Amino acid sequence: MWLGAYVRKAPVRPAADEARLDAVERELGLMLPTDVREWWALANVSADYWAPGAFAPEHLDEALEIRQIWLLVAEQEGFPLTESGEIEPRFLPEFMPIAMSPGGDGLIVDLRPGESHGAVFLWDHENWGLGVPLWSSVGAMLEDIAVALESRTPALLWHAALGGAQEPCVAGVDGSGDLVWEATAG
Repeated sequence: MWLGAYVRKAPVRPAADEARLDAVERELGLMLPTDVREWWALANVSADYWAPGAFAPEHLDEALEIRQIWLLVAEQEGFPLTESGEIEPRFLPEFMPIAMSPGGDGLIVDLRPGESHGAVFLWDHENWGLGVPLWSSVGAMLEDIAVALESRTPALLWHAALGGAQEPCVAGVDGSGDLVWEATAG
């Protein structure tokens, strides 16, 4: 609601229906967490850059295309070793992009079983690897952003408390009516 009141109107991302989401799960051979399914089923989601770090939500089919490209790049790169002799991190089939930045980085959901299942990470297209999750889930991401917008308080505090590299940030609106996130002093 905050976006509609303070930010210029932007196009909306198309919602995916249940049948399409079921087909994607079969295609991937992976179950999507409930909040990820709900993310793509949400109607009237702004397709503009409203997530901290200037990320715009992707349509499900666009996210699948991005995923395929990143998997192809990972396959073409092979698995070179780091200076310490470990295999460099690569984009995995269990990663699902949900939003993209203008510079080609993404917000991805980790679909692997384990502690980070469903968590949202920054995927830097130049410096591969997950780092510390930005949010524990898509639901936590949406709640954090909504609270930050409504209360004018910083987003990404949970990430920062875990020692993550992304600074907490506060939302504002620039002269063009675009949402911008600025790092908090600290």
